[in-house]
Amino acid sequence: MNRTRRQFLHIAAGATAGAGLWLPETKVWAQGRFPDKPISLVVPQPPGGDADAVCRALQTRMQEVLGQPVIIDNRAGAAGNIGVAYGSKAAPDGYTVTFVNQGILAFNPSLYPSTGFSAANLMPVSWLTSTDLVLCANAAFPARTMSEFIELARKSPGKYTYGTAGNGSANHIAAKMLEAMAKIELTHVPYKGGAPAIVDALGGQIDTVMAFPLAALPHIKSGKLKALATTGAKRSSALPAVPTIAESGVPGYEFGSWFGFVVPKGTPLEVVDKLNAAATAALKDPATAEKLRAGLTEPIAGGPAEFAELIARETKRWPPLIKQYGIRLD
Repeated sequence: MNRTRRQFLHIAAGATAGAGLWLPETKVWAQGRFPDKPISLVVPQPPGGDADAVCRALQTRMQEVLGQPVIIDNRAGAAGNIGVAYGSKAAPDGYTVTFVNQGILAFNPSLYPSTGFSAANLMPVSWLTSTDLVLCANAAFPARTMSEFIELARKSPGKYTYGTAGNGSANHIAAKMLEAMAKIELTHVPYKGGAPAIVDALGGQIDTVMAFPLAALPHIKSGKLKALATTGAKRSSALPAVPTIAESGVPGYEFGSWFGFVVPKGTPLEVVDKLNAAATAALKDPATAEKLRAGLTEPIAGGPAEFAELIARETKRWPPLIKQYGIRLD
């Protein structure tokens, strides 16, 4: 998107007013050359989860563009709050970039008494991707389809379990919406990230897992997990035989998530531009984009203003829905 610096500041500042995200009103500049040392990429999930998978997919190309190592720093816990709180308090010099998602910025403020960070101390850098989720079952689970799963759940309220990346995560919200709209009762098993939830679904410790597909797809393709349904408005081209939840007896159901990068308040604008350019180059790299799409994750490559506008919309949209569906921390 071609915008002048003045246009960017005007649009982004207006868009972020409701979300509380900070954007500067005047231009500031970096001292010296950026970057001249490694960059830390804070991922608020454990290795092997969806956030980690997206960041590792982007890592190599970002390093090439920036000319410095990009070191992934996994800091999991509290549905992403711990990692983002750490990243928000870093020096505003561009050397600490933090991965955020819909759950952290749009859900957590309605679910946690304190998230440990303020959106006012974050600056948007890049809207990375958008993605649907997939409800998967252990290979030995008796239900073969989403419709059969709903039927079983209605006959035995509370019997069947589902794992998520944690209380208040996008996975959790998607599953709670399913419970409310399908009129079923399931037992939630929260984990400190998506990867351990998938591991326990593979091992049969839980019946199902609401997962981000980039991490779950290899296990679906191997037959170790059964994909019961996806959460989007239409079927995924990567899993064309798997119906949506809406197709499976829950009309009107639709859920999608998004990922992005932020930096601390006060980071120089030209540093933000360089970080965004590196992320954009990685997302537009054909091999990387193909890998992401194969995992049902769509590259967006949105700039700071677009990401700010998205966050403003989402932080306004979700609090009343969380209240409507009775979603709370288990």
